[in-house]
Amino acid sequence: MKKYYISQLKEGILLEKVPFVVLKKTVGSSKNGRINLILTLGDRTGSILARRWDYEGKDITIGVVYEVSGRVMLYNNNTEIALEDLSPTNQFDPKDFIPQSPRNPLTLLEELKSLVNTILDQGIKDLVKSFLEDDRFIKNFLLAPAGKMIHHAYIGGLIEHTWEVCKIALTASEMYPEMNRDLIIAGSILHDIGKVDELTYSTQIEYSTKGRLLGHIFIGAMAVKERSRGINTLSPSYLQQLLHIILSHHGDYSTGSPILPMTLEAETVHRADYLSAQVNRFYNILKDKPEERWVKGDNLLGRQLYKSKIKNLTVEEIIMSEIERLEEEE
Repeated sequence: MKKYYISQLKEGILLEKVPFVVLKKTVGSSKNGRINLILTLGDRTGSILARRWDYEGKDITIGVVYEVSGRVMLYNNNTEIALEDLSPTNQFDPKDFIPQSPRNPLTLLEELKSLVNTILDQGIKDLVKSFLEDDRFIKNFLLAPAGKMIHHAYIGGLIEHTWEVCKIALTASEMYPEMNRDLIIAGSILHDIGKVDELTYSTQIEYSTKGRLLGHIFIGAMAVKERSRGINTLSPSYLQQLLHIILSHHGDYSTGSPILPMTLEAETVHRADYLSAQVNRFYNILKDKPEERWVKGDNLLGRQLYKSKIKNLTVEEIIMSEIERLEEEE
């Protein structure tokens, strides 16, 4: 953990080799020929401007982490950094730059493993265990985000999303016992495994070259097909149905699925995936605006969201809420 995060910076703080990632860069020149450098620096808590009026150092690369030295100041009533020195570094923790899941990924992993142990078909169980008992895969699975921006876009987001999809889909299977519970568990756990390779997450979440060219749906289906070759206990029929769940889990051609859900289990995993993603999306939009009743959604959502104040109200909030209610009735 680094000494200062952007949310902690106040006027007068001295920074000495504190790592920040460069998000934007503007270079200009003054009348006397000196180079003016203005940077937007970031970490997991936000962003801040940093200035140097007589910069003579090397070119600055966007997306790279630099150790920053300088003083925090007020400039035009905004908190900024007066740069003294900065140098690129590879010694940083990605968790300092990308938000983390509020849930413990190891706890979620143990819950998923417990569910796998309840799978009755040995072939399906062996296939899923081939992923969850692979140390190299698990190392990435525990860290990977589930999205770049829209949902579960933080370290540990993928396993959190996977756990949620399992819980939602299994709830549906309890109401419809005709479903194949083994396929529900396996399909929920495997549906997004391609995101382990689709996304990179050093200082920002980005798409890998493989992710851009192939996409996580195809990557995941290929990974399952490859693993299945070494599992003699897995029936071709179940493998086919699991691949169908992965390929159809986005539910529509327009959202990236090459095939539509055609089985009860595929439709269930698709709907569980959508519900997990949308609830997380709404939650993250609303939690960032704790004082607002109506909150602007993201650009793709295209609507405002209403935040109901139910829990942990102060006396002042209760009074204001009652006043607003009476005004609405008039």
